[in-house]
Amino acid sequence: MLSTISEAQIYNKKPPSGPPTEYPTLSSEELDLARKTADGHLLGVEAAYSKITLMEDQLAPIDVDLPSPESLDGEFIWGIDGSNKSLDYSAFHILIARAAIVEFEYSKEKQLTYHEIKKIDMSGVCMVDQNIFDDDVYLFGNSPKKNTSKNISWIDILENNSSLVVGFDPSTTDNKPSSHAQGWCVKLMHTGELMALTKIPEKKSGVVVRDGPLLPVAATMKDTIRAMKVVLNWENKHLMSVSKRIQESTLFVEFLTNPSNEKNMEYYFPDQRVSSDILSKLPADYLLLPKILKPGQRTPFLEAIPKNRAPIPKKHPQLSPISCYYMRKRKPHNIIRIEFPRIYLDDENLERLNWSLGFVAWQHEIGASVPMIQEAADSQCQVKAEVSILQNVARSELSKKGLGTLEVYE
Repeated sequence: MLSTISEAQIYNKKPPSGPPTEYPTLSSEELDLARKTADGHLLGVEAAYSKITLMEDQLAPIDVDLPSPESLDGEFIWGIDGSNKSLDYSAFHILIARAAIVEFEYSKEKQLTYHEIKKIDMSGVCMVDQNIFDDDVYLFGNSPKKNTSKNISWIDILENNSSLVVGFDPSTTDNKPSSHAQGWCVKLMHTGELMALTKIPEKKSGVVVRDGPLLPVAATMKDTIRAMKVVLNWENKHLMSVSKRIQESTLFVEFLTNPSNEKNMEYYFPDQRVSSDILSKLPADYLLLPKILKPGQRTPFLEAIPKNRAPIPKKHPQLSPISCYYMRKRKPHNIIRIEFPRIYLDDENLERLNWSLGFVAWQHEIGASVPMIQEAADSQCQVKAEVSILQNVARSELSKKGLGTLEVYE
């Protein structure tokens, strides 16, 4: 695609034409979602959740039992994580995203192969001025037409392994092209992580740990439901979505400051004169949790439906996110947030659910600062090497075409 950049003498003679109008763009809402975490405040003090319900018959923190060596024999654990980067130039932006799957097998017997790594790479170009490329660029790029992109599956598009060609809409609330490029990168990354769920081996049993919230905010609801239906069909494994960055999570603050939960506040802070007004001043849960949890404990299960993903649980109640926090036993006592689909609370799934939670907790105990399988997936999804290569290629092409002034220095 970069080889189709126009020559300077041709490009400079053409009037500025802006981005192509026939290719997909991001709406103001999509840009907003791409900038925000799924578990933080939406707008100022507005609540992030449409519904928070206690799903257990106790408020007391619960000790998490780690799995026995015997129960781990022959079991697998998968880690899924993603990363992204946009390379910004005056007339176009290069989009890069990757989702990685790391598979570990635990066995008492020696194995010739005990781990496997798969990567899903995605790329594209966000056009700011469509004159910057020759028409040949469309031979290398793949995108639906704008009028059909509202109800498509981006998974289908990305499965073709073609680079995307997209535009940007300058009439949105944020009309900076770099914001649109970053929004597309996040969308690609979240879609790639959902694609990774569909590539987990069906016959192997264990636990799948995906980084971030259960229902990713930047992927389309159509793609989210499509991937989660695959998860619901698993009979021998559970999905645990683990957030290692909880600095913006407001779940417990919102739960306790709800006017109907004053008795819950008194339970956690007896005779301390803690009020809703006081707790509402806390920016996030990370200031609250160390006062509630002890090492090796989790909070009771809460059904927490984010406002920005509410249509999914409304249509598919079995996908409603159930959340808890876990504080690891050893120092530093880092806290992670774990989410899973509501269907796992069914009686026939409870034993497997507790084992899966223990598996994730054990991974958190042996990891440096987060679950070990997440650290492995995080290291494999990085795109720093590819970014360096593409920067050199783009710089070379722009210089060769006499357009070196289009490069944006970071």
